[in-house]
Parts: sequence; structure tokens; C-alpha cells
Amino acid sequence: MRSNERSLGCETGKRLSDITTHTAAHHPPNVRRLAARQTTRFRGQSMVELALALPLLLLLMLGTIDIGRVFIDYIQLRNGAFEGARYGAVAPTDTTGIRSAVIAHGVPSDTAVTVSTSGTLSVGSSATIKVTASRTFTPFSTTFLTRYFGLGAIKLNASATMQVMT
Repeated sequence: MRSNERSLGCETGKRLSDITTHTAAHHPPNVRRLAARQTTRFRGQSMVELALALPLLLLLMLGTIDIGRVFIDYIQLRNGAFEGARYGAVAPTDTTGIRSAVIAHGVPSDTAVTVSTSGTLSVGSSATIKVTASRTFTPFSTTFLTRYFGLGAIKLNASATMQVMT
């Protein structure tokens, strides 16, 4: 066998240039018609699959957005409660100012703010002030989640406690 010949696993060797490839042009006309009919038969398949998968994909997307919104709202509540407690550590009797400090920190205006103190508010005492911010979060996908899974609005609570400095 010469160097430009390759064995195909049978007794006679053929050169690579002698081997023909199978293309659609070498098929008889009835095979080409059958192949064309099969491709047109599945032409609408991708649209049906999209129609079936799109609601689930949208629900996943909305759920992901809602989880992010809950996380952001909780962080805002926590930071607002901390700012209110920090203000309250200096002015523990000014509950209106404490509420204003919580709301001014970017917390939504429908947030309920409660202020409580423990101990006596005298110089040198170890009194503490606790500021709690709570809010009801309503997700985008509430109607679907409520109808099928029993999930709905989420109650968010955040609190901060500091020692009174006055």
C-alpha cells in the first residue's frame, strides 16, 4: 500500500479521493420530498414549546424580582431602625423625631414605627431604647401565589437597640 492510500478495513485499499460523500444531491427525489415534509411538519413545534414554557419562565422571573425587592425593603427597614435608635440614644423622649429619622432614611411612608425604652432615663443609668420598624410587603405575583400556593403578603420587621447616652 502506498503512503497516499488508506485501508478502509477491507482487502482492497482505496484512496481518499475515491471516496464520495453523501449529500442531499445524491438522494433520490422521493427521499428529498420526505425530508422536506418532516421539516414542515415540525415547524410550529417551537412556538408550542414557547407557549408552554413562557408562563413558567415569567413566574420565575417575577419571583426573583420579588425576592430582591423583599431583601432591599428589609435592608431599608433595618437601616432605618438603626438610624432611629441612634437618634433616640441622644433624644430618647422625642418619639416624633425618632419616627421622622426612620422615615427619612428611605423607609416607605406606610412603615409602622414603635419606640420603647427600658430602665430609667437618668444620667448614668443603663437605659436602652428599642426602635422597631414593620411593614407589609406585597409581591408582584401575589394573585398567582395566593391562588395556587397560599402565599401572599409578607410581614417585614426590623429592630435596633441602643444604650441611651443622656
